[in-house]
Amino acid sequence: MHTITSKNLSSEEVLEVHNWLMQNNICVQRLRRDFSDVWPLADILKRHYPRLVDIYNYPKKSSVQLKLANWETFNFKVLSKFKITLSREFMELLSNGVHGAAEVLLHEMIRLEKRQRMAEQRNVTIRQEQAWEENDEVKVVLVNKRVGDAIVQMPQKMILYSLYEKVSQDNLAKEAQIESCQLRLTHMENIIKVKTQRIEELLMQMGKLPTKLANPMSASCFLNYDEKYQAPAPAPAPAPSLDSDGRK
Repeated sequence: MHTITSKNLSSEEVLEVHNWLMQNNICVQRLRRDFSDVWPLADILKRHYPRLVDIYNYPKKSSVQLKLANWETFNFKVLSKFKITLSREFMELLSNGVHGAAEVLLHEMIRLEKRQRMAEQRNVTIRQEQAWEENDEVKVVLVNKRVGDAIVQMPQKMILYSLYEKVSQDNLAKEAQIESCQLRLTHMENIIKVKTQRIEELLMQMGKLPTKLANPMSASCFLNYDEKYQAPAPAPAPAPSLDSDGRK
């Protein structure tokens, strides 16, 4: 059980506390007054440990004696679960809003968060190690490794060569498939490029037609498949007109 008492923080520790307060949207200017009561700290821990902290048990108080009673209850019901306890003297400093007491408390909460994160990471590692041990295809052996000037034995995970060979063959097959897809993609891009150039050439030829053909009759003009221009057939000559006596 770690007992928190009054102490002087270094400038680096104070800066760490202020950064932590900014991350939690807590005003630094009202730190002594706000944290003279336990409610702000209970509200913060409630976010991370909702089953452990019930903020309705710590209503805001105004008198020093009632604030001290809140700290005593919180000390017993919550902080003791983390193997932390506040000394009676320190709780009195907090209740009276003594300068520096709130920073010391919050710095201890930051250390608690770090310990909890390390414990979670350690639990994840342990569960992973157990999963590796339960896998018959994976073995853990001790190998010698140089650390500085000393040689120490460290655990090394190893798998069967047959499993390694199978995974390698699967990777080679996937790489061959990826290479084939890339070649097909390159071929399709080249086809699209050639067709795009062909379309641009046809559009340029259509734009260079003689201006005298730009009349309604030019609608019957077309391009042969050999890309040669073919003019429309000439219109038939009009029949000669006859006089009333049948002469031309």
